[in-house]
Amino acid sequence: MKATLRRSTGALLASSLLLTIGRGATLPFMTIYLTRKYAMTVDTIGYAMTIALTIGVIFSLGFGILADKFDKKRYMLLAIAAFIAGFIAIPLVNSVTLVVLFFALINCSYSVFATVLKAWFSDALSSTEKARIFSLNYTILNIGWTVGPPLGTLLVMYSINLPFLLAAICAALPLVFIQRYVQRIVVADKENSPAAWDPTVLLHDKALMWFTCSGLLASFVGGSFASCISQYVLAIADSEFAEKVVAVILPVNAVIVVTLQYAVGRRLTASNLRPLMTFGTVCFVLGLLGFMYSGSNLIYWGLAAAVFTLGEVIYAPGEYMLIDNIAPPGMKASYFSAQALGWLGAAMNPMLTGQILTHLPSASLFMIMIAAIVMAWFLIQKGMRASRRKEIASL
Repeated sequence: MKATLRRSTGALLASSLLLTIGRGATLPFMTIYLTRKYAMTVDTIGYAMTIALTIGVIFSLGFGILADKFDKKRYMLLAIAAFIAGFIAIPLVNSVTLVVLFFALINCSYSVFATVLKAWFSDALSSTEKARIFSLNYTILNIGWTVGPPLGTLLVMYSINLPFLLAAICAALPLVFIQRYVQRIVVADKENSPAAWDPTVLLHDKALMWFTCSGLLASFVGGSFASCISQYVLAIADSEFAEKVVAVILPVNAVIVVTLQYAVGRRLTASNLRPLMTFGTVCFVLGLLGFMYSGSNLIYWGLAAAVFTLGEVIYAPGEYMLIDNIAPPGMKASYFSAQALGWLGAAMNPMLTGQILTHLPSASLFMIMIAAIVMAWFLIQKGMRASRRKEIASL
């Protein structure tokens, strides 16, 4: 890797870490903020959070697709500026509606940054470097989520507004890093001439459709698993035991992701993607079965979380590689934006989990999730076959 490319990659990874720390320091405390300042009930807060997350994902699709028409470096700077504006505005307004809209802006701008970041890596890096950097970025995201919430906990003891200030400060540094150290990427300089920018291509790409639907189901299973587990334990036990379970599974998840994500992800290639995604699916299924039968044994909860996380460390870079393999040059951001629609599954998880636990036996939650991740694997196979047919037809 050239020195300029290495410096650009380092600056972008550092920016990804800082933005995630800021988001991690605020997102877990939004419920507390809405309760203290606006006296909202728990169910109302749940709807407000789901609305904000959903709006953010949907709008990020449009803005992410447009990123292919503009300089990606400048686009990331604009997304970060919007990210900062949202965090500055929330403590200053005195309206629940405005808070939800600014929170949606934060989620939209963060999603746009993450999408364009992946597109930049996809355009700039060689095929052997992409899996390694995608995995490294996912490891960094988990470090950010490990560091952010404790910082938010510390700051909220002094003022409910301080986490928002921390997020704005953390996001200000990436503005400097990206402006000074990140080089502009011209796709036309690559060996393959870029495809004409045409968003309608997304609607006709069957492989993309299958991979996006797979991502929707996979993010429902793995995207919000900590909150899902806490809701489940609250349904079968009490808040005291739920705190113990979360205190076990979160560190296990963080340790395994940080230690194994890079080592596993860098070995993903187009040739071994199918068997590894199959192995990841098996790990998800075994982990969910472990959760279902863990009962009051915290050791079993920890072991189940470890197996479940093995599926996560394979799926995270694997889904990026699936999209990168089918996205034509000049349309990378558009394809990654479409993939980001899959995060609607994670956004809907708390609400759907609550409905399942309210109207069905508690154990049925994990059976539904097992069915969802198996279906996600099946859709990946269909997407791979569609991609192979497309390649053959283009020869």
